[in-house]
Amino acid sequence: MKERETTFRRNTDGYDRLILRLNLSVMKFNFPATFLFLITALVSFAQDKEGSKDHPLFPRFGNSTIYDYEETSFDRYSMATGQTTDYSQLTKKKQIEGKIVRIFYTISTSDASSYEIYSNYLKALKAKGAEILFSCSDNDCGKYLWDALTKETSFLIPAYYGESKGYIASKFSHNGKTFYAIIYAGYGLGEQGYEIHVIETEEMDQKIDLDGIEAAMKEKGKVSLYGILFETGSAKLKPESKEEIALVAQYLKAHPAENVYVVGHTDNTGRFENNMSLSEQRAQAVSLSLQKDYGIAANRLKAAGVGPVAPVSDNVSEEGRSKNRRVELVRNAVN
Repeated sequence: MKERETTFRRNTDGYDRLILRLNLSVMKFNFPATFLFLITALVSFAQDKEGSKDHPLFPRFGNSTIYDYEETSFDRYSMATGQTTDYSQLTKKKQIEGKIVRIFYTISTSDASSYEIYSNYLKALKAKGAEILFSCSDNDCGKYLWDALTKETSFLIPAYYGESKGYIASKFSHNGKTFYAIIYAGYGLGEQGYEIHVIETEEMDQKIDLDGIEAAMKEKGKVSLYGILFETGSAKLKPESKEEIALVAQYLKAHPAENVYVVGHTDNTGRFENNMSLSEQRAQAVSLSLQKDYGIAANRLKAAGVGPVAPVSDNVSEEGRSKNRRVELVRNAVN
C-alpha cells in the first residue's frame, strides 16, 4: 500500500487536540451527551475512501486519511483483553456483539509515530473516564497479537504493520448505551496506519447521567434507573442510590411543568403477588425520597409497581434478571 500525498499542515499535538475536542466533565465509565467530538471544518480531509466517515465519538488523529471503512448493522466481535501467545487465536478475549464500525486510517511517519497515536488515544480515553480493559505496546502485547487479531476480528491493517504496534481495548457509556472501542496503531516497512473499531452494544448501562435522562425522556418518554438499588427482598434503599435519585430530582426541577410515574419492576423470582407488592413499595420509597430529600411536590409523582409483567430481558440468566429489576421514570403529563 503506497503512502499517499495529502494537503494538510503538519500537526503532532494529538493528545492536546483530542482533549480540547472533548469539552466535558470527567465521569467514570459514563460519557455525557456532550461526548460527541467536535470534528470541525478547519481542514478538508482529501482522499478519504468514498462513502467513509469518522465515527461521531472519535476524531481522527492529525493528518490521517481514511483508507478503508466498514459498517455492520449487527455482528459478533472478539476483543483481545490480554497478551496473546497463540498464533491462531486470541489467548484472552471478550465476545461482544452489536453494531460495528471499522475505520482504517493511514498517516505519514513524518506526522506522528504509531506509538504517539496509540499513547494519545489512550490518554484521551483515560482522561474522559473510559474503562481500559487492556492496553499494550510492542512486545508487551505478546508475540502473536497481530496474527490472532487478523484471524478473529477482521483488522484491515497489513501484516507488516506489526513491526511497531499499540493496542487499546476500552469500554464506555454514552447516552445510556454501552460502547466498546478498540484501537490498533501499527508501523512497518516505512508505512503506518491505525484502526478504530467501535461496537455499540445492546447492553444496559448500569449508571446514567443527567444528559442521559434528558435524552431518554425526550426520545422515549421514560428512562430506566439501574443505579437505584435496594436491599435484597426489601424496599429499603441502598446508600449508593442517592446519586441517581439526586439526578432525577435535578431533572424534575429543570422541568417544573412535568409530572411523572415512578414505576417499580422486579424479575420473576418468587411469588407473583409478592413481586407486585415489592415493586410498588420500592416505587413509593423512591417517590418519598424525592419529596423528603429534594423537595419535589407529591402531586408531581405517582408511584406504581408492575412486578415482573414488563420485562426488558429474559429471566433465565442472572444478567437478564438484573436488567428486569429496575425503577423507571415515566412521563405522566405536562401541566
